[in-house]
This record gives sequence, C-alpha cells and structure tokens, in this order.
Amino acid sequence: MKIKKITIKNFRQFWKEETLNFACGVDKNVTVIHGANGSGKTSLLNAFKWCFYGKTDFDTGNENILNEAAIQDATTGQLIEINIKVIFEQDGCNYSVVRNAKFRKLPDNKVENLKLIEFKIQKTVESGETVTSETPDSDINKVLPESLHPYFFFNGERIEKLAGVNESSQIKEAIKRLMGLKQIERAERHLKKASDSFRKINAKSSDQNYQSLTKNVAEFNGELDDAKKLLEDSKLDKEDVIKRKEDVEKKLETFKESKHLQNQRSILNQENERIIDELEKNELQRKGLIDNNRAVVLAQGLINKCEELVDLNRKKGLLPYKVRAPFIDDLIKQDICICGRKLSNDTVALSSLNKARESAGNDELDEVYSSVSYLIKNHIGSLKGYEEKLQELVKEHYKNKKVKHENENLISEIGLKISSLGNNEIESLENRLESLTLELSELDFNIRSLESSIPKLIANLAKESKELEKLEKKQKEHSLVVKRITAANNVAKAFNELNICFTDQVRRSLSERVNATFGQIIRKNVRAYIDDEFHLRIEKQSKHGEIEAKEQSTGEKQVTSLSFISSIISLAKEKHEQKGKFFKGGLYPLVMDSPFGALDDDYRFKVAERVANLADQVIIFVSNSQWNGNVKSACAARVGSTYRLIHHSTTDVAKTIENNEYLRYSNDGYEYSTLEEV
Repeated sequence: MKIKKITIKNFRQFWKEETLNFACGVDKNVTVIHGANGSGKTSLLNAFKWCFYGKTDFDTGNENILNEAAIQDATTGQLIEINIKVIFEQDGCNYSVVRNAKFRKLPDNKVENLKLIEFKIQKTVESGETVTSETPDSDINKVLPESLHPYFFFNGERIEKLAGVNESSQIKEAIKRLMGLKQIERAERHLKKASDSFRKINAKSSDQNYQSLTKNVAEFNGELDDAKKLLEDSKLDKEDVIKRKEDVEKKLETFKESKHLQNQRSILNQENERIIDELEKNELQRKGLIDNNRAVVLAQGLINKCEELVDLNRKKGLLPYKVRAPFIDDLIKQDICICGRKLSNDTVALSSLNKARESAGNDELDEVYSSVSYLIKNHIGSLKGYEEKLQELVKEHYKNKKVKHENENLISEIGLKISSLGNNEIESLENRLESLTLELSELDFNIRSLESSIPKLIANLAKESKELEKLEKKQKEHSLVVKRITAANNVAKAFNELNICFTDQVRRSLSERVNATFGQIIRKNVRAYIDDEFHLRIEKQSKHGEIEAKEQSTGEKQVTSLSFISSIISLAKEKHEQKGKFFKGGLYPLVMDSPFGALDDDYRFKVAERVANLADQVIIFVSNSQWNGNVKSACAARVGSTYRLIHHSTTDVAKTIENNEYLRYSNDGYEYSTLEEV
C-alpha cells in the first residue's frame, strides 16, 4: 500500500479544500509536513482514519470534526459537507477512497448532523477498468484491517502504549493478520464445520448413540469457538479500556486542582499493579510447593505408623538388632558356644540358639531398618521445611492483600476528593474514570471465567470426539461419509499444527528483528524480545543475570514501540516479496504524528534513520523544532515531498508579525489552516 494523495475539505482546522501529494519513490520515500502546535498535524493523521473507518481518536471523538470557519461562513439552512479523499496503490491497482458527511447550518452558529455518511471505494486495475466496490467497509479492511491501523497511523504522544505489556492480544492479532495466518485459522474452522456437516449426514442412518454423540460434539465445538472468540474480543476490549483509562488519568493531571491527587492515585495504582504481580507469583509458588510436596503431606499417616512400629520394637529391644543371624549360624556350625561348651552335647543350649536366631537380625533387615530410620528423619525435616515455606508464602500473600486493600481504600478516598473539587470538567472526567474502572473489573472477571471454562470445554470435546471416532472406525470400511469426516478432521488438525508452528516462527523472527533494531538505537545494556505470550519485554543485565526492566523513560518506551512497529513493517515486506504459500505479508506505509517529541537528539537521529530505511513509505507530521537538526539530517536524502502547515489567525500578534513561515493573518476573519508545498 502506497498513499499517493489526500484531499481534505472542511475537516477540523482545514477550511475549503487542501491537497497533499506524497512521495512514493524507491529512494525518495519520505514526506514531511511540519508546522506549529495546533496547526493541524494530528487532524491530518485523523483524516486518514476518518476516511478509511469513519472514526477518529480526538478527545471528543467525531463530535467536533466540522471546520468552524465553514460553519461561520455558511448561511442558516445551508448544507455543509466534510469530504476526504485518499488515493493509494495496492498490488498494481489504484484505489480511490472517499468519505463525506453532511451537516445543516442552524441559527447561532450551531449545526445539525444529518448523519448522511457516504463511503465509496473505486478500484482501477492495470487494464484501466474502474470498478465501484459494493462492500467498501469490507474491502478497506482487506487492504488494511481497522484493528491494525494504530500500527501504521499513530500519534507520537501515545506511541509508547502501542507495544506495551498490556498489548499482547493486539500484538498477536496484528502478527497473524499481517502475515496472512488468519487464513489458516479460517481454513481450520471451515474444515471443522465440514466435518460436523458430514456427521449430521451420517447420523441420519446411524443409531441413537451416534446421533447423540454427533450432536454433543457439534455443540461443544460451537461453544468452544464462541468462548475463544469471546475471550479474544474481551482481551482486546480490555486493552482498549486500559488505554482510555490512561488517557482520562493523563487529562486529570493537566488540571491544577486535581494534579497532585491524581499523581498520588497513579503511584498507588502502580503499587497495586506490582502487588498483583506479586500475588500471582505467590500463588504459582504455593501451587508449585504443594505439588512438589504432596507425597510428603499424603504420606504423613504412613510415616507416623512406621515411626510407632520402630519405637515399639526399640522399646522391646528388637531394634536395632544386637545379635545377627550369621553369627548364630557360625556358632552352630562350629558346634561350640561362646562360653566354650559343645552345643551337640547340650540340647537345651542348641534349642535356645535356634530360638534366638528367629528374632536375630541380618544384613537385609539392617538395611531396611536403616532406610526406614533415614526416611522418617528425612520426612520430618521435609515436612517441617514445607510447612515453614508454605507459612511464609501465606503470610506474604495476606500481607500483600492487606496493603492492596489499604491502597484501594486510599484510591477511593482520592476519587471522592477529586469529585468534590467543584470543577464540572474534572467531575465529568472522574465519573468517566469510575465507569472505565468498573468496566475493566467486569472484563477481568469475564476473562478469568472464560479462561477457566475453555479447558473444561476442550476436555469434554476430546472425550465425546474420542467416543465418536471409535464408532466411526467401525463404520469406516463401508462408509464414504466417515472417510470424509476422518479426512476433514485430519486436515483440520494439520492446519492447527501449522498455525501454531507458523505463529511461533513469525514471533521468533519478529522478536529477533525487534531486538536488532532496538539494540542499534538504545544506549543501555538491555534487550527487547517478544515472549511466548506475545508480551513485548525489555530485559537488562544485572550481576544475577537478566532481569525485566520495568522502569523505562517515555523516550525509551517510544524507541521500543518504534522498533517494534518498524520491525513489523519490515518483516511484512520481506514475507510479501518472498511470495510464500502461507505467509502473505504486505507493503505498508508509516504515517507518524510527532514521533520524536520525547527523544533526545541522538535517539531522534537513530530512529529517523532506521524508520526511513525499513518502511517503503514514510509520512511524518512534525514540529519545525523536531524536524530541524538530527531528524532532518537522518532523512534528508530520502525526502521526496515537503509541506508546511500555515495557521491563519485573527489575533493582533498575527497582524503585526512578518515573514513567519507558520503563522499568517486571516483576512477572512476566520481561524483555519492551509498546506503549502515547500
């Protein structure tokens, strides 16, 4: 996908019509748009999102996207239109994507949203034929799925969250979609459905038992698919709620009245997140301890009985053995007692020795006695060690629970204090935060429930499927339908194994690429990788080995996210060029709004240099101060188009200022922005 042009009319700061042509060359692949704060950089980024998906990530959503100058300039009753058109190239075809919305001017500069949204896609193939899409929403998602757009159209102020530890579900989904692995999942689902269909046919001519098992397997398959889909959606919803919650918290920090309280609450929330991690670790340790020592605990009754028997025989003088059987055998063989008498002449003495031999010890019994004694002593020590360790973990668990509960009470008190500050906007934000916190809690509960129910569904499905397959084996020799069922199931299993294998293969490839890019930029002795659960992790070296680097500056988080995103684009491009059977890949642009804000000069240079080289097309919206210097020198050789955003202002400052590249006086009497090619 290479973006050629965007035309914007009456969207946010842009009045009437503005057009941007983007660099699409192999060597000249970078387009730079620079301007002052508030001139429309973020609006340009959202223009793509609104055109493609009808959504924006402004604080007010889509409520105030109509340009104010267009509203003021219109007469009452007049129709005003927002229109955005994007032209791009994909796989040799040109696409024209247009979205427009209509409004009516009301008195007092108010507008009525007529909710007349038109969305149209036209595709022109190499032969020159142009076709209008009948399913534009579906088609744009085939080119660039909506769930993936944050990786290619992103706001630099929020970029550090894109590859955060709470994004594992989104990262996994992104990897699968970009590499074309979702088609393997779809193939597996279709094969399972085919198998169910064949079984329904077979059930018509089979007994009641087969029909019942067929019905159960189909129901379990459906329930399992629904549960997995719901779990996936819930995790994505959770990530979205976390982002929105963080945005609200950040806004509360901008108010003087609530800043200190919100900072306190943030510290407490961070502390509770750490405690939750500790509680989860503690639970795993307790489970592991109990699992490893279950024999010690369960054998306690047997050990006690053995100990009683040994003690009883000790008291009787039978243990440990004072006289051993071989010694008595030698005396009888030599026909002489230890006192010197002949045993053959003394039947009483011989009888006594034979009787003593019955209770005398031997090597085997001694060995058993020694082993039992050792096991008893060892068990006592093991049991004591287990009980002490378990008590220590339980004590730590309750201590953390207590601190977490105390923190939650303090967080609730802070919430009440913020709500009572007397500022309506702050109160509204606090209510929103409370609502999001409740929503997050419900999602956590649903996720835990689903994670608990899915293994049970899998076990039930496996049990019923096994019984069904037994019956089908008996029918296989004379049933074509059963052969089809077996074939569909075998291929579905193969696709499942392929899906797992390829997903892990891509994860490892991407992990290596992320670390290579990250290592070329970051100054610390750390490494980045994607773990088995698709969390993006950062580890640092310590004297005890590698440990997780939980504390990162905003700049370091931006470097991490940019390394991740550029690596995804690079890997997708590589797979696309290889044209493999299973990996689809693709060519994707990078459209970035203020990506270098939190970076120092050295990081800016390294990031800009690598991003420009890794992506096929780069579009950067940046302030003049961010562009000049290292960023400009890193990208200069690859820049094909440059624009500046000019803000037209009605202020006296704009009236008196001269030769300013980014600010001009508005002779129309309205505030708006325009684009000028440099």
